[in-house]
Amino acid sequence: MSAAYRDEGGRGRLALQLHLSWAPTDEEAGAIAHDQWRTNVFAEPLSLDLPTPEHYDIAASDVTLATVEQSVRISADPVQHVDWIREYAELGFDEIYLHHVGQEQGPWLDVAATEVLPALREG
Repeated sequence: MSAAYRDEGGRGRLALQLHLSWAPTDEEAGAIAHDQWRTNVFAEPLSLDLPTPEHYDIAASDVTLATVEQSVRISADPVQHVDWIREYAELGFDEIYLHHVGQEQGPWLDVAATEVLPALREG
């Protein structure tokens, strides 16, 4: 990833926003991701042309969890999140911004602070 960027003259830091969903169970993490992100999976021009939130809800009525999983890393396992973050770091990203897609940020922030970030610092 970074080699292609650099080979084409890219300079500066390479950054990634990683959309993720964590909860105490995989089912909860999936439900959060599907509820919050199913309206964010559309390509242009649809993603740019819907005039109201209601239109997004209608467009997303048939979006499956499998479709959301193409955009959001979903797992109850903090180690899995660590592995995914490391994969992106190994691709050459200098900065990786973690975006938990759920509305309740506290539980994810606790897990990130106690399990994910310490594991990333260790290795």
